[in-house]
Parts: sequence; structure tokens; C-alpha cells
Amino acid sequence: MDTILNYLDNMFLNLPRTAGVMRAKAELAAMMEDKYQELLSEGKSDNEAVGIVISEFGNLSELAEELGIDEAYGDEQLELKTKRISDTEANQYLELNQRASKGFGVGTMLCIFSPVILMVLAGLKEGGYAVSDAVLVCGGVIPLLCIIAVAVGFFIYYGTRIEKYEYMKKQTISISPEVEKYVRSRWNEVERLFLVKLIVGVIMCILSVIPLLIVGGVLYDNDMYSCFMVAIMLVIIGTAVYFIVSGSMEKEALEVLLQEGEFTLAKKEDQKVGSVYWPLVTCIYLLWSFLTGDWGITWLIWPIAGLLFAVIIPGRRKK
Repeated sequence: MDTILNYLDNMFLNLPRTAGVMRAKAELAAMMEDKYQELLSEGKSDNEAVGIVISEFGNLSELAEELGIDEAYGDEQLELKTKRISDTEANQYLELNQRASKGFGVGTMLCIFSPVILMVLAGLKEGGYAVSDAVLVCGGVIPLLCIIAVAVGFFIYYGTRIEKYEYMKKQTISISPEVEKYVRSRWNEVERLFLVKLIVGVIMCILSVIPLLIVGGVLYDNDMYSCFMVAIMLVIIGTAVYFIVSGSMEKEALEVLLQEGEFTLAKKEDQKVGSVYWPLVTCIYLLWSFLTGDWGITWLIWPIAGLLFAVIIPGRRKK
């Protein structure tokens, strides 16, 4: 029994010495001793009896609920699985995320800006100016593809650099009191800034359609000015989505380190990284646009994707 009791002590070593835990330990000790004596009476050797007892009662994860200590055992396992983040790594993550938030924001904005030149040339053509199809392709479509290529470059560059920190969103982590104090000192400022950016961005997206409505009401059936207004609308929306994306990523980084918001243990889910999300949105946008030719409508995917990125995925970006 000495071997069994030593094993039992190791099983309960990391659990709190509460009344419930000590009662469960005593119950398990009695069960193990009864089984041990039973095996000896059946003619088993001491070593055989010890081995059988440990194999039947030595897995605390299977017995925790039955013994009424599942909560304490779960807390102990959580503590064992918690990864401690060094001060250097936490600071590097914050610095990189700050740059990446602007990089993803610029990349998204460029994707939305990309059809602007094409829309202006299309408007000039509709207005009777000498704009040939070759000019549309060389002066509109090619710049569009080049701008998107630059944007995707932003996504890939910052996506691959920040990817090594993705585990923080999926694992339970802890930081030092000094870093936590610094992060919390930034929290109020960043949260207020995010709220301002989100409000401004959403308002800009809503109001961006006003120039097009005015042109439609004052200059009825004037395709040239309608194209110009669509171009202006895209510029407004692109700027708005930049605010939303950059602000949401800055706020998310603090939530990750503090394990709050959508990164608490109860809400933590797998994330969709921007390096996957935005290129996918870009592919859908291009495919939809080139297949239908409705450039004046397909831009809607960008404000929708931006709002989803800021509200559903952060939290972002929950999966």
C-alpha cells in the first residue's frame, strides 16, 4: 500500500487542499486499499496487485467527476496548459501588431481604391470623350490589377510575420504583472480610439452613397457623372474601412494579451487570419466583377467584408 499511497499523493499534488479535494482523496484511498486487499486475497502477488490498482484507479481525469472534484481538476489542468509569455515576446507582438494593423488597413483600402481609375475612364467614355477600349484596359484594368497585387503583398507580408503569434489567440496564455499593467494603461485609450474609428467608418460607409444619389436626382440618366460619383464613393468607403480594420486589430492585440473580450477561455475560438480572409474577399470581388461587369455594385463587398472583419471575425475573428 505504500507504493499506492505515494502514487495517490502525486495524483493530488497540484490540486488545492480544500475540504472537497481531501475528502475525495480519502475516498479514493479507501477504494484503492479495498481493491488491493481483494486482489491479495485472490492470490495475486504484491506487485501484481499494485499494478492492477493503479491501472484501474490511477487516471484522475476519469474519476474527477465521480469524486466531485471535476472543477478543481479542470482548473489544475488549465494552469498546467497555460503558456507564459515573456515580456520581450509580448512587447514584440504589440509592436508588430501595430504595424500590421496599418498594413492590413492600407491593403484593404487599396483593394477598394483599385477600380477608381477604371470608373473615371468609363465615365469619360460615357460622356463622349475619346476613350477607347484599349485605353480602358491599359489605363484602367492594368492599374487595377497592379494596385490589388500591391495590396495582396501587404496581406502576405504582414500575415506571415504575425502568424507566429497566432497561438496566443488559441492557447491560454499569461503575462507578467508589469506587462499587464502596461497593457491595461493602453486599454482605455485604444478602446476609445477604436470606438471613434468604428463610428466614423460606419457613418462614412452609409453617407458615401449620397453623392451618387444627388447625381441621380439632379442629373438624371447621366452615366458619366454617375461613374465619377461611384469613384468618389469608393474613395470614401476605402478610407472608412481603413479606420475599421486598423482600429479593430489594435484593440484585438490588447484583448489577446489580457485574455479578455473574445479571447477569454469561454469564448476563445479558432481565428481566421487576415492573410487568408482578405485575399479570399479580393478573389470573390474580382471574380464577381469580371463575370458580371457590374463594377458599380460589386464594390459593396468591401464595406460588408470590412464590417464583418471588425465585428464578427474579431472578436474578430472567431472560430
